[in-house]
Amino acid sequence: MKKVIYKMELVTGEIIKKDSYDIFLLAGGSDYRAYEILKLMKSENISIKKILLFDFLERSGEIGKNDPYYNYQTIGFKNIVPIQCSIKNPNSCLQNLIPLESELSAQKIALDISCFTKPYFFYLIKLFKERFKIDCISVFYTEPQSYLFPRGIFSSYHSSTGPLTISEIQGFPGYEARGEKRVLVILLGFDGDLSKEINEDVSPSETLVVNGFPSYSPKFKDISLIANEKLTSDKDVSIKFSRANNPFEVFNLLEDIKNKMENSFINIAPLGTKPMALGACLFALYYPDVRVVYPLPETYEKVTTNECWNSWRYLIPLNLA
Repeated sequence: MKKVIYKMELVTGEIIKKDSYDIFLLAGGSDYRAYEILKLMKSENISIKKILLFDFLERSGEIGKNDPYYNYQTIGFKNIVPIQCSIKNPNSCLQNLIPLESELSAQKIALDISCFTKPYFFYLIKLFKERFKIDCISVFYTEPQSYLFPRGIFSSYHSSTGPLTISEIQGFPGYEARGEKRVLVILLGFDGDLSKEINEDVSPSETLVVNGFPSYSPKFKDISLIANEKLTSDKDVSIKFSRANNPFEVFNLLEDIKNKMENSFINIAPLGTKPMALGACLFALYYPDVRVVYPLPETYEKVTTNECWNSWRYLIPLNLA
C-alpha cells in the first residue's frame, strides 16, 4: 500500500522565479494553453538549458505559418529543438530522444502536458522512469477556462474525429491472472459515448466511475455526469469523486479501490482531465498489473478548449517503493 503525498502548487511568477531546468518538454499546438507556461518562464527569466518541442506532423502539416501553432517562435527562447513525430504513435519520438539520453538522464526535467494527448504523456513518463532512470519530474498543466461545445454542452464535446479503436495505452497492458474478476474504473470526461463504448469493450464484472469534483468550474461536474447518464444511471455502476486538478488524490482513490478489490484485474480508462489521467499514469507505473485502456482515434481535434485558467505544477515521484 502506497499513499502519495501531495506536492502541487498554483503556478505564479513568485513560485517559479527561482526555478531552473535542464530539459523542458512540451507539445506544439494551436490551443491557447500550448505555450502559457513557456511564456511565464520567459517573463521570469527562468534558466532552461534545452527545450524540446514535440512537433506533431498531424497538427502542423495542414496549417499556415500564421497559425497560433507557431507562436513559440516569438516567445524569445533561442534553444528550442523541434522533435518531429506522429501523434498517433508515441514510439515515433524515440529515435529523436535517444541521442539526448545523457541530457534526459539529468535531474531537473519538466514536462508540460497541457497539449499532449494522454497516450503520449503516459508513454513519455514511463520512458523517463524505465529508460532514462529519472527519479522525479516536474509536470505542468494549464486548465482551460472553458471547453468547446459546438452544438450544446451535453452532447457535442469531442476531442477526436473518425473511427475509434479501444486498446491499452502503449506500455500499460497490465496482466490478468486466471480467475480474477475484471473491474473497470472510468475517469469520466464529457464524451458519454466513449465511456459506454469502453465499458462494452472491456465487459467488466464491475464498473466504477470517478467524476472530477471539485471541478475547474462548478458546471463541469454536472456536464460530465449528464453526458455519461447512459452509464451512470445503471444502478450497478458505483460513482466516486476526486478533484479534477489533483493527480495525487486520484492515485490514492485508485489505491483504495485496488485494496478493496482483491483478486481483481483492474482496468482504468482515463477519459477525464489530464491531471486525473496523470494520477492514473503514476498508479499504473507503480502497479504494472493494472491495464490502462483508451479510445485511440483516427484524428484528434485541433482545438477543444478556449482561453487559459489556472496553471499547476506537480512534483511527480517516479521511484515509488
